[in-house]
Amino acid sequence: MRCILAAAHGDDIDSLLSMCDDHPKPIRKIGEVMIKVHACALAPGDVRVLAGHCDYFQEPANGFPYIPGGDVSGTVAEADDDSRFKVGDAVMAMFELPRPLNGLA
Repeated sequence: MRCILAAAHGDDIDSLLSMCDDHPKPIRKIGEVMIKVHACALAPGDVRVLAGHCDYFQEPANGFPYIPGGDVSGTVAEADDDSRFKVGDAVMAMFELPRPLNGLA
């Protein structure tokens, strides 16, 4: 899976982010959908998290590096058979902290 990884906290966002072409694909849990991301925003809140200026989210749950980005749009790639979402549906999502973001994947 292709993604952008954040290596650490800091104010120089450009030096913190790097492209990764072979990151393991996440495993979808029951009740979740997998989204093939077509667009993702690196919003002001994401920049605050990257800079380490977010009181309720200081360290990623699985440590660094992590995949930032919480506002995405794309299509459903995987879903449960009984889900209201079907493969191919156009969707948008805003992931809430402190859950993993992973939008830039």
